[in-house]
Amino acid sequence: MSTSPSDATVRVAAAWYDGQTAASRPVSLSVEDGELLLSGSAGVTRWPLAEVHVSERLGNTPRLLTYAGGGHCEVNDQAGLDRLLAHAGVHRNWLDRLQHSLPWALAAVVLTVAVFAGSYRYLLPWGAEALSMRVPGTVLQKMGDSTLETLDRYMLKPSKLDAARQQRLSEEFARLHPPLDAQLQYRIVYRSSPMGPNAFALPDGTIVMLDELVELTEDDNEILAVLAHERGHVERRHAMRMVLQSSVVGLVLAWYVGDVSGLLATAPAIIMQAKYSRDMEREADIYAEQTMQANGMSPCLLVTILDKMEAAYREKEKKLHPQRETAQEDSTMDYLSSHPATKERAQLLCPRQ
Repeated sequence: MSTSPSDATVRVAAAWYDGQTAASRPVSLSVEDGELLLSGSAGVTRWPLAEVHVSERLGNTPRLLTYAGGGHCEVNDQAGLDRLLAHAGVHRNWLDRLQHSLPWALAAVVLTVAVFAGSYRYLLPWGAEALSMRVPGTVLQKMGDSTLETLDRYMLKPSKLDAARQQRLSEEFARLHPPLDAQLQYRIVYRSSPMGPNAFALPDGTIVMLDELVELTEDDNEILAVLAHERGHVERRHAMRMVLQSSVVGLVLAWYVGDVSGLLATAPAIIMQAKYSRDMEREADIYAEQTMQANGMSPCLLVTILDKMEAAYREKEKKLHPQRETAQEDSTMDYLSSHPATKERAQLLCPRQ
C-alpha cells in the first residue's frame, strides 16, 4: 500500500500493549510507506499496515489496532484515527459505513418494525394454526375440562331445561352428518347465564348451550344451525388457535419443547375473554352451511337465528343503557363487535333472503 509524504504528519495518541506484559506504553501512531509507526520513549516500532486489523467503531469505545505478529494498540481519539486511516488509504468497509449512517439506521428500524408486524399478522396465526392441528386429544380434553370448570364457577349456572328437552336436542344434533370426517367427539352441556342467548365451543369438542338460546326459538333446526356453527369452531381448532396466538411464549415452548402446561393454566382466562376473529367466524359459518346442506336443510336457518340473537342483544343493551340511541353505539356490544355483520353473513349464507 502506497502512502503520500503527508501521511507521516498525521499523528494519533495510543496505548500500546506488546502482548507479553499487562503494562501499556504511550505511543504516537503515524503512517509511513505502508507501515504503521509506533513512536515512544523506547524508539519506533513498525507494523505493516496489511497485517493490522482495525476494529469497527462502536460509540466512544476505544478502538483496537491488532497486529498479526502480536500486540495491539488502544485508541480513544476516534476522529484522529479516522483521519490517519483516511490519509493512509484505509477506508471503512461497507458494513461499518452502514452502521454509522443515519438513513440506513432509520431504514433498519423501519424494516425491523415491519418484520415484527408482519410476523405478528401472518406468521404467528399460521404457526398457531399449524400447531393447533397437532395438539393431542388428551391436552384438548384437559383444556376443555379446566375451562368448563372455571366457567361453571364464575359465569354459568345450572340449566333449567327439563331433561327430556336436553336429550331431544342432543339426539337431533348427533344425527347430523358432518360434511367432513369429524376429528373429535362432541357433547352438549346445558347451562344458563345472564350473558344472554348464546352457545360456545370448548377446545375438546364440548359445546355449551345456554337456556336463553333454546328459549329464543321454537324451531329446533335453528338451534342445530348454531350447533353446527360451533362445531365448525372446534373442527378448525379456533379456541386452541386463540390460546396459542395470545401467548407467543406458549407457542414457542409448545412447538420446540412440547411443554403445554403453561397453556393449560392460561387457557380458561383467554377463552373466556378473547373473541374469535371475523375470519374464524366466517370459517365456522362455511362449516355450518356445508353441514346444513349435507343434511337437507337450508343455511338460511343460521341467518334466522342470528337475527333473533342480534335483536335479543340489542334489546338487552337498550335496557342496560337507555342513553344509547344509535345503531352505531349498539354495535359496541361484545357480541356484535366480535362477529361479522349479520347482513354480511346473510348475503353469504342466504343470498336470496
